[in-house]
Amino acid sequence: MGEFLGLLYQISGSLDSENLKNLKFLCGEDIRKKELEKISSGTDLFKNLMEKGKISVDNTGFLRFLLTNIKREDLLEKLENFEKYGSGERDDLPDAEEIERLETAFEVICDNLGKPWKMFARKIGVSDAKLDQIQDKHPRDMREQIRQVLKAWQKVQGKNADSAELIKKLRDCGLNLVADNVDKQLRTMPN
Repeated sequence: MGEFLGLLYQISGSLDSENLKNLKFLCGEDIRKKELEKISSGTDLFKNLMEKGKISVDNTGFLRFLLTNIKREDLLEKLENFEKYGSGERDDLPDAEEIERLETAFEVICDNLGKPWKMFARKIGVSDAKLDQIQDKHPRDMREQIRQVLKAWQKVQGKNADSAELIKKLRDCGLNLVADNVDKQLRTMPN
């Protein structure tokens, strides 16, 4: 949660008065007029939206909507980095080549893993509480559940996220065919 609050603080500090005015307008259906009149900063607005359950660390859709509508692509990029990697800052991320390798590995794993995904999730260190949360959010979409597990792992690993580690963990779970498929796909990537 601390990183999410940090992201909101960064976004708030980057808003000018016109941005804040437009954000307040866009929130008119969700926040009463008297409350909107009291809001004088982005942090006030985000606090109110969090209290109302409109935004949270696991629910950034409304924040994305707001930033898109005020045309702040720079802040959208911070949000996207947070969603993918757990931080709005580039120095918490693997290098660009490894990010591409991880995205390829994620796709292959999502396409091939299937039912033993929970065993794999535990092997890479995703907690049972996080697994329950992912299942509740995507109850009938195993592919998305697997993707969210991988994203959760990547957030925790930060710049240390490594596709080779995923292959090792797949093998540790006896998922050699999936590991071979990931390895084969990564070998076809240009260096």
